[in-house]
Amino acid sequence: MDEWIYFFKNAEIKSHFSAKGLKEANEKLDTMKLNEKDRKAYNAYLKHLHSIASRNHTIEIDAKEIIKKAKEESEIEAVIGFFENDVSISVIAKSLKITKEPVKQIIENHKNK
Repeated sequence: MDEWIYFFKNAEIKSHFSAKGLKEANEKLDTMKLNEKDRKAYNAYLKHLHSIASRNHTIEIDAKEIIKKAKEESEIEAVIGFFENDVSISVIAKSLKITKEPVKQIIENHKNK
């Protein structure tokens, strides 16, 4: 509480202060102290950083989806390859470390093509 009171009285935070939320309040105060031109530039900068973070998040999600699809396609190709070489469903499942059900489904879909 004393740190907050000091902050309100002096509009500054000592380096050893550790009160919860005080750092965020100081950052907001620093922004408010800027002149209008600098504040607009700072807000534009923050908006730009947010845009970059959002774009990177979207790229990460897309990459994970691509990896997932590639893994699924690889698994399908492996199952079909084993099946075409007369390997049993149980051996295919064990070799690929998956259950028999997806193996059966992949084989069924392959037969229906």
